[in-house]
Amino acid sequence: MNSLALVFFLLLQHHQGPQHTFEDAGRWVQEFEDPSRDAWQKPDEVVGAMALEKGDRVADVGAGSGYFTRRFARAVGETGVVYAVDIEPNMLRHIAQRATEDEQSNIVPVLARPDNPMLAPGSVDVIFICDTIHHIENRPSYYQVLKRDLAPGGRIVIVDFLKKEDVPVGPPMEMKIAKQDLIAELVAAGFRLKAERDFLPYQYFLILERS
Repeated sequence: MNSLALVFFLLLQHHQGPQHTFEDAGRWVQEFEDPSRDAWQKPDEVVGAMALEKGDRVADVGAGSGYFTRRFARAVGETGVVYAVDIEPNMLRHIAQRATEDEQSNIVPVLARPDNPMLAPGSVDVIFICDTIHHIENRPSYYQVLKRDLAPGGRIVIVDFLKKEDVPVGPPMEMKIAKQDLIAELVAAGFRLKAERDFLPYQYFLILERS
């Protein structure tokens, strides 16, 4: 186990929060890592479209099983770092163990709170949020924390499910956020839309930066 993973495990022993336990982590890992997901999530194309550079600092907010985390770690190289941010301790245990097995020492698990990703101010170049933003309850407040944590020139990348009846994956319709509504929220929070990508069949792909 690398030193970062060891520190994470030691800290995690003191986490007693009962709200989010994901005790059957194996079932969730199997679901998140289902090979059929690749066909519509297109993870390698997503990473390529983000134009990450060696040395970048990336926060994967809502990292889950580390589906994107591992790919980001390869993209940013040994001089970069990927913060795997999640509120589920058991999922972070899985990410830490997998990072050790894969010898990806540039992955740092971060135990977040529902209202705060627990990153340092100005500490990341890219914040990536995939299939997670619709779970965040007080988004206006959360956006201000994200803005604080971005380094100068940093950007946010959000991928989430289209609000359409015929989308066969994702949460119920009432949980989805329409693309234009999400953009309006982020503009009101002090961001501007820099670019969109349209190669995902069931999701929108937004790249934003501070206004």
